[in-house]
Amino acid sequence: MKTIFHKFAFIYIMIFLISFILIIIGVRTVLDIYFVSHETDLIITRVSNYEELVNSRYVNSISLNVLQEQVILLDGYTGANIWLFTEDGQLYTTEIDRSAMNLEEFPDLATEIQQVFAGETTSKEVSYKNLYTDRMLRVGYPFHVGDTTYAMFINVPMPEIEDTISRVSIIIFVSLAISGLLAVILIFMITRRMGYEINVINDSARYIAEGNFDKKIIINRKDELGELAESFNAMAEQLNKQEDTKRMFISSLSHDLRTPLTTIKGYTQGILDGTIDGEKQDRYLKIVLNEIDRLVKMINDLLDLSKMESGALVLNKTDFDLNELIVNVLDNFEQKIVSKRVKLTIDLSKDKILAHGDYTAIHRVVYNLMDNATKFVNEDGSISIRTEFRDDKLYVGVSNTGKVLSAKELSMIWDRFSKLDKSRGLEKKSSGLGLSIVKEIIKAHHEKIDVFSNEDIGVAFIFTVSTQIFKS
Repeated sequence: MKTIFHKFAFIYIMIFLISFILIIIGVRTVLDIYFVSHETDLIITRVSNYEELVNSRYVNSISLNVLQEQVILLDGYTGANIWLFTEDGQLYTTEIDRSAMNLEEFPDLATEIQQVFAGETTSKEVSYKNLYTDRMLRVGYPFHVGDTTYAMFINVPMPEIEDTISRVSIIIFVSLAISGLLAVILIFMITRRMGYEINVINDSARYIAEGNFDKKIIINRKDELGELAESFNAMAEQLNKQEDTKRMFISSLSHDLRTPLTTIKGYTQGILDGTIDGEKQDRYLKIVLNEIDRLVKMINDLLDLSKMESGALVLNKTDFDLNELIVNVLDNFEQKIVSKRVKLTIDLSKDKILAHGDYTAIHRVVYNLMDNATKFVNEDGSISIRTEFRDDKLYVGVSNTGKVLSAKELSMIWDRFSKLDKSRGLEKKSSGLGLSIVKEIIKAHHEKIDVFSNEDIGVAFIFTVSTQIFKS
């Protein structure tokens, strides 16, 4: 299996090699241009200085014999092979046999001679097949002596220049090679460390896949890999919480199912075997029926919640009177409110407010919140339900006095498998699905719901509904 180190190493090495080759080619080209240009300038400077020296000694003219001697001296001064052409085509040099010099073999030279006599300076790398074995740098210079102009060509062997370029190139090559080696070592260390940390995350993922959610990854990094480890730990912690909550829910739900089933079985068995006489059968059959209704409601809640969470809930939105809906819901809790001696405060908007949403779903939200409030309100406590219109939204608040919920309890209040009554230690009849259903219905309406708890208000739920409003 190719590890991440091998992939990174291959990519970096290929990038380095390609870059190295391109840099060497580029540097070699630049150095070649630079040193050729530098050598050309140096030759022109020397010849120009020598030209001034000759003109200071021979003001008006110079004989051909003296000129031949000067060419020999200049040849030694520049360390190059000097050719000197007169305007009538005569060649003066000490390096080659003039009879062997055929300008027809070098048409570019004839062109350069014309350019030099025209006052231009030329520079070109050339190869003389029959004259010199090495490539030469040929510099053309208009050499003036008095009023006479000569076409002077200075030929410098290229190997001397190329040797300098090669030495500089070797220095650059070695420097790049050392840098590349250090880069490979650094890449090896970084990717090996990164590969180890990725393997740690991979092993932890497999461990969690087996159902073990207590695994923690310790990676002290401030980059994307560190963020991944933190997210992984957060995921594992959340899965662990959900698993604990699920186990708690299953245990609680099993108890809630076992209790009514035991009651149903006991009363049914008593009726069948004659233990319960005819006078009491009707009363016990009503108890059995109530327990069956509770089981059906619990199962329906589970099915409804599953449908909501899967996005299969279809809303039939209409405009309806929310105040009227709230009053209808309150009628269902009159007996509970009276039995607990609870003070009920109703503060509904004075305007004629039409809520826009699914009537049945919003009815269920208000019902579940009121059911929650009547379960957990303290004896002689108070329940408040209010509506208020602002910012194009209808705000509905349901609150009850009683035990204040901690921040941890508030964070768990919407969990599907969390039982609010268990955390508050009061009634044990709820399956813990009511508030989860409320959350999903509000979410399906694209509205908001929040919960607050403190000593002054106890526990308060506030949710929003879209509205249509007409002033009364």
